[in-house]
Amino acid sequence: MSRRYRKSRRDPGLFEIATTSDWKVSAAMAAVCILAATVIIPAMFGSSRMLSGLVLAFVPLAWLMAVLFGSISVIRFFQQRPPASPPPPRPPAARQAQPVVRATNAPLSELDKALLARSSAPEPAPVAQEAHPTVWSRALIDRIEWKRFEDLCCEFYRVKGIRAETTALGPDGGVDIRLFQDDTDPQRCTAVVQCKAWNQAVGVKPVRELRGVMAHERAEKAFFMAPNGFTDEARAFAAENRITLLDGKLFLAMLERLPEALRQQLLDFATAGDWTTPTCPSCGVKMAARDSKRGRFWGCIRFPKCRATLQMRAATP
Repeated sequence: MSRRYRKSRRDPGLFEIATTSDWKVSAAMAAVCILAATVIIPAMFGSSRMLSGLVLAFVPLAWLMAVLFGSISVIRFFQQRPPASPPPPRPPAARQAQPVVRATNAPLSELDKALLARSSAPEPAPVAQEAHPTVWSRALIDRIEWKRFEDLCCEFYRVKGIRAETTALGPDGGVDIRLFQDDTDPQRCTAVVQCKAWNQAVGVKPVRELRGVMAHERAEKAFFMAPNGFTDEARAFAAENRITLLDGKLFLAMLERLPEALRQQLLDFATAGDWTTPTCPSCGVKMAARDSKRGRFWGCIRFPKCRATLQMRAATP
């Protein structure tokens, strides 16, 4: 059996490699052929009278090979382009915003067609609102959607008398809030704040990224606010790099230490309107729950103009 297998095996040829590999491989082959036609072959055979005739034979062949490999490279490039829309995200363990997928002019997939039909259909009648929360609690903080949590953190610093500004929607560069506490230079950012409304502990990677933002912004300190805490590795790194970690338990204690009027003001701010449905990270509008074969997820109501999606929040342990 093994002898027959060895005899039947063969090494793939150049054209087979070019047609089955990444487009960059065939592009590199085309570049090598061009180099051979213009430099290598004339240098090897052009200086010899006996071999000069080979130049006339090999140079056209090298140019032909360059054209063939170049054509294969172009074909492979268009074959490997990503699809117009991403598959729906799987139900996560953490409430983390996923990268926004931009619309393209490619044909709509079956999922896109289904979403388009859903978005064009009339929205169901709104469900009766639950009783308005009257006190702060850990459960309440866990239910706040990601954008409202960022705004709440920013408003918390403002009621403390600190000038705070949130970043715009879209990629935030690793910072959600900038704090300004320098009376001599009001425009200088003195601290940066990152917020992650996840329902699992934040690892060391986002904390390391926040340290890089500190250096870039020339900020003296940084705060990382995450309701469900941090891993031991993240805490150790933060302690060495002037980063204060605020989990849900500590944030709740800070809220409860505020005067009653300010505490109630922040509670009304956090729970005004629809405070649990996620905000589209691209458009800033409320998203809608969608169904797919892989489970439920949040989709932008402006689909297909905006194809932003978020993973559906898992139940908090």
